[in-house]
Amino acid sequence: MSNSTTQNTVISSPELLELILSHLPMRDLLCIAPLVSKAWQATTTTPYLQRILFFKPDPSADPSTLIQNPLLAEIFSPFFTPLENPYACHWPGRTASIWEMPWLKNLDAFRRAGASWRRMLVTQPPVRTSALKHVTRYRYGSTTRQATLSGLSLRMGFLFDLILPLTQDGVWFWIDWHGAGGKHGHTCDSTIHLRKSLGCVVDLRPVKRDTRFDSEERQIVEIPFDPPFPKARGLARR
Repeated sequence: MSNSTTQNTVISSPELLELILSHLPMRDLLCIAPLVSKAWQATTTTPYLQRILFFKPDPSADPSTLIQNPLLAEIFSPFFTPLENPYACHWPGRTASIWEMPWLKNLDAFRRAGASWRRMLVTQPPVRTSALKHVTRYRYGSTTRQATLSGLSLRMGFLFDLILPLTQDGVWFWIDWHGAGGKHGHTCDSTIHLRKSLGCVVDLRPVKRDTRFDSEERQIVEIPFDPPFPKARGLARR
C-alpha cells in the first residue's frame, strides 16, 4: 500500500482522525483544524474532542482536583494566577491587569456574539459551587460579605461577567481553585476572594462603568451576598 493510500485511509477514518487531532495543541485544534476541511471541522465536534477543548464536561475527571483550562489560563491569566500570600498588598486581578490581557487587542473578536472563549469550561471537571468572599478595608477596620454560587457548570463567559464590574469599582481579586473535597477540606470547588481598600473619606459617587470590554452576550450576574459583618482593626490588618 502506497504512502498516499495509507494517508487517505487514515484521513477517511473518523476514529483515526479523531485520535490524530487529539494530539494537536489545544489552540491548533480549536482554531486551525476546523478550517482544513468539512470532515475535520465535523470531527472536532465529537464528544471526545469537545471534552479536550473544555466545551463538554469530562465525567472521568477527578472532582477533588481541578484541571485548569490551559488556553484560558494563558489568555485570562489574572483569573488563574496563584497567590502565595493572601495578605499581600497586591493581588493578581484588578482593572489594569484585565486591560493588559493580550487577547483584548482584538476587541471585535473578543466581544462578538458566539466567541468560543465564553463557552469554555474554566476547569475539568467543571466548577459546580463557588464561594465568594468580599472584604472592604477601612482605616479603622473592615467589613466582610460572603456568598455561595451553586448549581454552576462554570464557563469563562459567566466568570468574566461576574468579575469585570467589580474590578471597575476598585476591587482586587484572586481565585483559589481547589476542587470539592480538595486541599484544606473546602466544601466548594473554588473560592473567589475580593478586596477593596478605602481611606478616611469614603467616596459615595457612582463609578462610571467602562463598557469597552463588554461582550455582546454579556449577562448581569446577581451576587447573593449575606449582610456584611464588621471585623476588628487587628483582624483586618492581620
